[in-house]
Amino acid sequence: MVRINVDYVNPELLQQVLLAGRKLENEEETEVPEIHADEIRQLQNLCRTIDLKPIYEVYLNTIMSLRNTGIAISDRRAVKLQNLIAASALICGRKEAVLSDLWVLKHIWDTEEQIEILEGIINRTIEKDDHPDSHPQAMQNKTPNPEEVMKDVKILVEKWNGGTLSFEEQNVIKDKLRYLQTRCDWIRNPEQKQYIQQEIESLWQKILQSV
Repeated sequence: MVRINVDYVNPELLQQVLLAGRKLENEEETEVPEIHADEIRQLQNLCRTIDLKPIYEVYLNTIMSLRNTGIAISDRRAVKLQNLIAASALICGRKEAVLSDLWVLKHIWDTEEQIEILEGIINRTIEKDDHPDSHPQAMQNKTPNPEEVMKDVKILVEKWNGGTLSFEEQNVIKDKLRYLQTRCDWIRNPEQKQYIQQEIESLWQKILQSV
């Protein structure tokens, strides 16, 4: 249902990881489980009581938007993802879902290329959430590297100027640009931030002129 991008450990630490993993496998399980099957079933039943109506229309539009950018989300998967949204609300002690609970959709990517697209679309949605009990994981943004952001902007500029693009390819560029625009807001250096924003705005102007 969901994926987390985890990098390899530092090569210098690999030996420690292998030894620790081997030791763990050879040890007999003596610890008492922190959560039991009955408790999990109770939580599952509670998830079914969460009201999804407050975010239902936004969720539906988000699924359609993601499909338009080329991210395949089957009807079956869209149905099951509602359980994750409900679980997010339950963890926060709420009886109804709010916009921030859609953060789980950031992790439904199939390829790493889709990660930025998802973050761009979902962040624009959940940043509108002003609920006092919003999920703390919703806006966990890392401080971006300005050089990397600028590099990604230039790549989009080259793709847009490179020739005829299909409707789907144009949507992908737009969504990636929106994502970079969001990332740019988190850049701390004001000069770098302003320069990148100007480059992003320049590309938006080109896009609008081609409509």
